[in-house]
Amino acid sequence: MKKVALIFPILLIITGGSYGQKKSNGLRNMPSIGGHIGTLSYIGDIAGSKNGSALTDWKVGYGFYLEKKIGNVFGISMNGTFGKVSKSQLDENVFLNFESDIMAFDLNALFDFDNGLIFKKETAVVPFISVGVGYLTFNSKGDLMGNGNTYYHWSDGSLHDQSQTMLGSDTSSVEIKRDYHYESELQDSLVDYAKNSFFIPLRVGFKFKVTDNLGLRMSAAYMLTFTDYIDNVAGGANDRLFSTNISLQYNFGSHSSTKPDDKYKDFDFSTIDDSDFDGDGVIDRKDLCQGTPKGVGVDNKGCPLDGDGDGVADYLDKELDTPGGTIVNEEGVTLTDEMIALQEKMKDSVVTEYKVFTAEELSKDEIDEIQKQYMEANNASSNTEQKIPEIFKALDIDGDKFISAKEVTGAIDGFFEGENNLTAKNLNELIDYYFDQ
Repeated sequence: MKKVALIFPILLIITGGSYGQKKSNGLRNMPSIGGHIGTLSYIGDIAGSKNGSALTDWKVGYGFYLEKKIGNVFGISMNGTFGKVSKSQLDENVFLNFESDIMAFDLNALFDFDNGLIFKKETAVVPFISVGVGYLTFNSKGDLMGNGNTYYHWSDGSLHDQSQTMLGSDTSSVEIKRDYHYESELQDSLVDYAKNSFFIPLRVGFKFKVTDNLGLRMSAAYMLTFTDYIDNVAGGANDRLFSTNISLQYNFGSHSSTKPDDKYKDFDFSTIDDSDFDGDGVIDRKDLCQGTPKGVGVDNKGCPLDGDGDGVADYLDKELDTPGGTIVNEEGVTLTDEMIALQEKMKDSVVTEYKVFTAEELSKDEIDEIQKQYMEANNASSNTEQKIPEIFKALDIDGDKFISAKEVTGAIDGFFEGENNLTAKNLNELIDYYFDQ
């Protein structure tokens, strides 16, 4: 029992360690627990019935298992298996039988194949294999008596209440049918063997995903024991056990509890980084001249070409070859001395008259009208202006009360680089606000 008690610290290591994982690891790294039922059979020195095998001479087995993923491929698992194994051989030469209670625990290294190389991580059916070390106990009993009479094996393969060598037994003996009640403790008369053993389990199977939290598992295990006495017969080779199981598995945690809102799962955020609003071939975050008309040639900064360097873009310039240093008008045309003198003369001829007055000079009706117009203008401004949510105000770098694509991109970069306190949900809300403003 002391060795069996070692299972409980192992159980605490598997389950306790799993809860220390960050939620961001998602479902794949959370522990799983399952219960299984299936068959349990024995392979050893007793051959069994004619044409029998480990797949035909079986009894019901059941148990539980715990599983913990460590990475994309590897994990650890613990299995507990309980049940009985039994086999009988009755023919002309041999009469042997036994039934044994089995209790086995094993700890394994687990290998899953949904690692994105052989099978996709999201596949619904996942093959796995495992290998480990285990500890089992057994208690073998034999069916050696029926209705209070000892079985005597005769050479024709029948059982009688008297030995075949006993004088007159051919007429006085009675043939006995087995009752299949295993009432006799089995123990080698020469060897005081232990009724426990270590074993190596080799397990293969498939996992079937039903939901994020529930799954099914089908598996087969071949257990190589280090004892030859499960059947109470020492034939030179150690006995083996074979089990098949179908399991119901529960996975702690779920994808939905850790996965960000997938409202924008199909949205390509790179389109914000590479957006070119005016279509001039220079992306917005590098474009110093936004809003260039379509078809206008631009330089590598997104500004319209100005071949003569007069400050007027070529597409607006009516004089494309103005000499350097020449003064031009808004159409890129050279201004002559006469034209400059005329402009100065017209400027001097303009008389601007300023009238300064105080509220005392206005009538009450005029003051009321000014106040009314002010209130209407103020209300119109407050109704049309969309306020930036408090959480996003820090993202308005240029202070224009408008979140631009460049500022959205900066927020996303800051999120992935850990430079802001935004969450995935905040980014979704930011993108909603960007398209709504």
